Amino acid sequence: MSPARNDPKHVTGADRIPPAGETLPRLTIALQVADILRSLGYPREATPPARVVRSTEKILAEARPWLQPRGTYSLYAVTRQTAHSLEIGGATIAGNIGEFLHGADRIAVFMVTAGSEITRRAEACSRAGDAFAGLALDAIGSWAAEAAAEALMEQLNSQLRPGESFTMRYSPGYCGMNLRQQRTLFKLAPAKSVGISLLPSLLMQPLKSISGIVGLGPREIVGIHLSPCERCPQVGCHMRR
Repeated sequence: MSPARNDPKHVTGADRIPPAGETLPRLTIALQVADILRSLGYPREATPPARVVRSTEKILAEARPWLQPRGTYSLYAVTRQTAHSLEIGGATIAGNIGEFLHGADRIAVFMVTAGSEITRRAEACSRAGDAFAGLALDAIGSWAAEAAAEALMEQLNSQLRPGESFTMRYSPGYCGMNLRQQRTLFKLAPAKSVGISLLPSLLMQPLKSISGIVGLGPREIVGIHLSPCERCPQVGCHMRR
């Protein structure tokens, strides 16, 4: 299925119509057993028991058909930016903007999901008393959502101009951006086009979904960033990327 261009009718007001955007009903992702094992408590330097590795490999193989990675983004020109606020599309996003998005002249508001089936399967295993499978499937769903975000960034490469790069991704609930900013992001991107909704709790449905923003701008200003972990002070975290 080919990507569908965003329908501007999903926004309210002409000032919120993005100049570019894309909805991707199927993203290609790659998952590694080593990452799932890290989520299960085995850091990179550890050697998990062989039976744990075999079980995780089997669960991952079974889980692949249950994953439904898809995503969407809308691209906006920056109207105004300060150290703690960003104005795009007639809306204001608050957070540590200067730290994460300095130098960006355009902002992509994105949503990705791994789908709801993986969570349903994880919960079913837990209810049936298979705690390990439940935990492994939950971890697979989390990594699939992260992989979907990375796959979406690959699609965004088409929006980069010569000499440009991305800032780090920045999401509500992390590093100074209040979770309430979810409401703003959901006004700026067509989340429903990929089956994502925002619950009153501000969590997303499906649960294994990621929302956020990423900046595009001159490489000499925004630099080249690979992971939000670059800004995290927990350098000893076994989940560090």
